[in-house]
Amino acid sequence: MRYCYFWRIIYAGIFIWLLVIVGGCVDRIIEIEESNTYHWQKNMNQAEFEQLKEGMTYLEVAEIAGGAGERTKNNHYRWNDEILLTQAYIVQFKDEQLISKEVIIVKGHSTRE
Repeated sequence: MRYCYFWRIIYAGIFIWLLVIVGGCVDRIIEIEESNTYHWQKNMNQAEFEQLKEGMTYLEVAEIAGGAGERTKNNHYRWNDEILLTQAYIVQFKDEQLISKEVIIVKGHSTRE
């Protein structure tokens, strides 16, 4: 009986620790976005994209960009360009570290021919 109780305490402690870590990251990103003067500053620009280096964490990238990226698929995040509506930036992470980045062309949804 005591053995089971011990493990419940350990699992509860781990769960609380994870909540604090994840919550701290989310809170930090909210702080970053709220510190922007303008809403569009949570997007990325070419100069910020060029500052990204292999090995950076998601939080470091979010700090440079000025906001959170949109998760497009597992470990891939997208930031729209602050100025150009025709490009965006894709950043891939593995084991919590940046492993690749690319600029993509964004096609519009115009119905004009």
